[in-house]
Amino acid sequence: MTTVSDLQWKQIAVGGIAPHVISTGLLIASIVAYTFLLAFGTGGEPDPGSLQQFNTVSGTQIYPIVTILLTVVTAAWVVRRVDSNSATLHGVAVGTLAGLIGFAFGALDAMMLVRFVLTVGAGVLGARLLPVLFGE
Repeated sequence: MTTVSDLQWKQIAVGGIAPHVISTGLLIASIVAYTFLLAFGTGGEPDPGSLQQFNTVSGTQIYPIVTILLTVVTAAWVVRRVDSNSATLHGVAVGTLAGLIGFAFGALDAMMLVRFVLTVGAGVLGARLLPVLFGE
């Protein structure tokens, strides 16, 4: 039986933080790219309404989905370094940490609770999909 002290906490921390760091970087890159596309398309200053709409959609809908999908990958990355008996527990830990960090990026409402549950599930899924994602 695996105990809490047997968990690889350094890898879990990296696996739980990485989806948010990567998602934030992708979000910033997409906003900058969209701004440049609008600026070059219009030949001048981008329309603030279009920018606001893109920022809202990408920040509130796309960002959480990308974060959840990246949690699957990072959980599998963490699990590849542990024995198979503790793989699911490591996946739960990665998903839980990523979900808790997600609370900092949104309002505390029913949708945030759904995202938290999906993120924990993504951690478990990543633990189960290790052979598919990393060929091990």
